[in-house]
Amino acid sequence: MKRRVQLPDFGTYSHTKSSSPIDFTSRIPPNLFHDLLFLSSYIRDARFRIERIRLRGKTLKIPMERDRWELYKRLGQLESISSQLTINPVLSIVWETEGKRLRKGSLPRNREFSIRGVYLAESFWDDSDKGEIIFKGHGKRPFKLRLTVRDYFVVHLKDRTEKNPSTR
Repeated sequence: MKRRVQLPDFGTYSHTKSSSPIDFTSRIPPNLFHDLLFLSSYIRDARFRIERIRLRGKTLKIPMERDRWELYKRLGQLESISSQLTINPVLSIVWETEGKRLRKGSLPRNREFSIRGVYLAESFWDDSDKGEIIFKGHGKRPFKLRLTVRDYFVVHLKDRTEKNPSTR
């Protein structure tokens, strides 16, 4: 009988006992799969209001409330903290649902978006100098936020420390 390969516990890389705020920056150029895997572990289930997204020039800023999965131990002990996600350069942002792009202004601005996952779209591998990062929401017919970025981009997630974290 062949021996099975035993994978390392990747959770040890994203879990910590330190309650210090996160200050995560992707590498330049980003090591796409690894950097997005870490980002995804930090912002899974993060929530933000659509009206708070800001694209100024080529810098996208999303203030959000994220669950601190890196500290999670058991039910009833999941902290949340205010954070800022910054991505640069972002060339465009598009919302879609069920494979259809939404017209600008058709989504209620006060709607809350909750992140289920983050991944690269197929367009990232088409030999051009740009691609898409997709933030997928929760639900039966989830919304997606598609960001068109250059192939060299930087992601920065920084927890805000001015408020005490809340517990969910």
